[in-house]
Amino acid sequence: MRHPVSKIPSERIWIYRTIFTTLSVFVILINLMPLQTTPQAWPWPNILLLIIFCWSLREPNFVPIPLVTVILLLHDLLLHRPPGLLSGITIIVLIWIKIITASSDDKSFLAEWVRVSLAFAAISLIYHLLLSLSLVTTTELRINLIQTIFNICMYPFIVLVSHHIFRVKRPYFTRSGRVI
Repeated sequence: MRHPVSKIPSERIWIYRTIFTTLSVFVILINLMPLQTTPQAWPWPNILLLIIFCWSLREPNFVPIPLVTVILLLHDLLLHRPPGLLSGITIIVLIWIKIITASSDDKSFLAEWVRVSLAFAAISLIYHLLLSLSLVTTTELRINLIQTIFNICMYPFIVLVSHHIFRVKRPYFTRSGRVI
């Protein structure tokens, strides 16, 4: 028999879904604001992807896949990216990493960080490869890799903020794999 991932009341789930949606829209609007008029030498980390991966791996009930899909499509459309490309790649990698995390015995933060790091690298490389193959003008690969490194370095901070401010915590597991 399968054990539930968490025993969270449905009101709390809907409150956290509303918080996630509000936070995502806020991050998208921050990305749209012209904070600098000169081109940037260094890319900023993708805070929206960091929040999506952190919340999806820590408490999957708060961030259902259809909600993530809608938010990522909105992000693509508002930032004038190819609609659905980054969204589709991210959703596929997110589902893949959720399956790997659920079936893995290692539930430590270091294992989660390694999985998310590999996921960010895969998303970045696949996105750049597909844009290059379709002959769409894109940024240089080194810029994408620098952003990926910044994403990987920022992930522990996003987990810390999510854990202490938003109370998005990982469920505790016993040695037999049961949720406490």
